[in-house]
Amino acid sequence: MNLTTRVGNPLSKEGIELLTESYVLMSSLYPEEDNHALSIGEFKADNIHFIIAEKNQIPCGCGAVAFQPLYGELKSIFVKKNSRGLGIGKLIITDLEKEAKGRQIKKLNLETGADLSQAIQLYTLLGFKECGPFGKYKAGPHSLFMTKALS
Repeated sequence: MNLTTRVGNPLSKEGIELLTESYVLMSSLYPEEDNHALSIGEFKADNIHFIIAEKNQIPCGCGAVAFQPLYGELKSIFVKKNSRGLGIGKLIITDLEKEAKGRQIKKLNLETGADLSQAIQLYTLLGFKECGPFGKYKAGPHSLFMTKALS
């Protein structure tokens, strides 16, 4: 099996499909006010690096890092249901972390669903630790915030 990532266009057919599938999943799990995903169009901003993961050259996941003045924020890390458990999420996060380090970013932050245990387990495995809200986020029953210092 060949797992790769590449810079993606969120407005491409595959970018729209992956982000829409992610939105549908999150909307089924959390109320609208607790969904903090960017709109598909917002992923085209200059401060965002968006990637698509492929399994045997077929798009199966995506993710992004939004560069802020003091940190990078992981956004919309998503792997299609039929591709989970293969290390694709780890590949996406690792590649986004490399991009952040290449831009001299010293810290990555993220917000995730408080009960997404598999995602939280992966973030923890990759060195993220729980923290409080950052940026414009507020504490809430459905959000968990994590951070990782980059060396």
